Amino acid sequence: MKRNRVIGFCLAGAMGVSLLGCSGNETAGGTAASAGTEASAETAGEVKPSEEADSSSGTGEVTEIRFTEWDGGETLALYEEIAEKFNAEHPDIHVTVMNIPSSEYDTKITAMIAGNDTPEICYMESGTILYPLAEEGVILNLQEYIDNDPEFDKDCLMEELTYRMSDDFVVAYGAGAENMCMFYNPSLFEEYGVEEPPASYEDAWDWDTFVKNAQLLTIDSEGRNALDPAFDPENIEIYGVNLSQWWGGYMPFMYSVGCDYLNEDGTSIGYATEEGIEVFQRLQDLIYKYHVAPTPTVSSSMPGLSEILATNKVAMSFSGQWDNATLMEDEVVYNVAAFPKMGEEAKTIITCAGISLMNTEKADAAWEFMKYLFTEVGANEPLYKSALWLPNNKKEYNDEYMKSCITDKHPSNYYETCVKPMLDGTAEPPVTARVKNFSKINDIITPALDQLWSGEKTAREVLEGVKEAADAQVQGYYAE
Repeated sequence: MKRNRVIGFCLAGAMGVSLLGCSGNETAGGTAASAGTEASAETAGEVKPSEEADSSSGTGEVTEIRFTEWDGGETLALYEEIAEKFNAEHPDIHVTVMNIPSSEYDTKITAMIAGNDTPEICYMESGTILYPLAEEGVILNLQEYIDNDPEFDKDCLMEELTYRMSDDFVVAYGAGAENMCMFYNPSLFEEYGVEEPPASYEDAWDWDTFVKNAQLLTIDSEGRNALDPAFDPENIEIYGVNLSQWWGGYMPFMYSVGCDYLNEDGTSIGYATEEGIEVFQRLQDLIYKYHVAPTPTVSSSMPGLSEILATNKVAMSFSGQWDNATLMEDEVVYNVAAFPKMGEEAKTIITCAGISLMNTEKADAAWEFMKYLFTEVGANEPLYKSALWLPNNKKEYNDEYMKSCITDKHPSNYYETCVKPMLDGTAEPPVTARVKNFSKINDIITPALDQLWSGEKTAREVLEGVKEAADAQVQGYYAE
């Protein structure tokens, strides 16, 4: 009798998916499991694409793959739907979906690797553990698989979704793109006589227009807007905008003024340039000068995006395109729009999960599932229809296919605001895919920016004060 074999697929944070080695946790049943156990022992030895000892070879053996993800809930059901379809089309490989909460993900995956119970495929947070694991030799080079598989369609790949450690070493490829955008409450715009924001990045508001409209939509307890001389900033009922205080929330503005996370030659942080300082000062001014955005104290007590839009607490909010999935599920009446521009053009940024192939004896079989996710048109369609992901397959970016994935639950501006930036270059690649030593730099900058958001210091004081420590961690860009 042939035995069933186990491979695992791990989904981790919104920034990267990796294929990891496993000791053989043999589970022949169902498509869902819970990741609650710690592991023991050591990681597997190096495996080349042509050397896998336990591959799926059509011999009648069934290779079981654990596919771990952190979303749970309705999204877990969508992952299971994708896995079930793959299983039906690949009788010699069986994918089991496994949930690990996002708050535990990095810790759990790291423990599994150390314990020689590493799943074969995982989402990896590219801003934290993806590149360190690649540097430790845990991750295999996807480029070798891509080049050596005659069935792989390279025309499906998009460079902006490729995570490279060097020109010839690909550590991950995007599972699905997720762009930053502006969510808004149309009823508040109508009630206060403000024209709705443009869906297209070509027509995006300039900064002054955005600020003025945010002031018109910020309302105190007496019904006065923030342009009224009698406006009371201590008793605000409706805020014009809610900020997103992480790199995904402010990098679109940095790109708009011509800056990047690092300076042009990759020797210093871009935030501390004159242009970068101006970006952050303008964002701080939204809170303390114009009073159109909540302070951190107020923001910490506010509910999630669905509720603040549905209950008319906020008119606009900067967040990630993935929030469409929750808003649609919650049946919130809302729409999406382009980020306003601080410079000559409006920009957005991709926040993309990536799939990495890891050092495991079952890598060849696991590669088949990865290849399916990368090149099979429609493989990830349930996630497109939920609005959680945009495609990772270049061949899916055509009007006919994309519009077939947009349901009557999607906001009317979805194609123009979320999809089109992937086609016209408005969406920049994730900084975590390009910046070396990102997590160490970010660990210095993020807490320093707390003084900006709290109003304790100006942007110049914060960024010039942190520049030396952050620059000490700068190592340049990958593959540039």
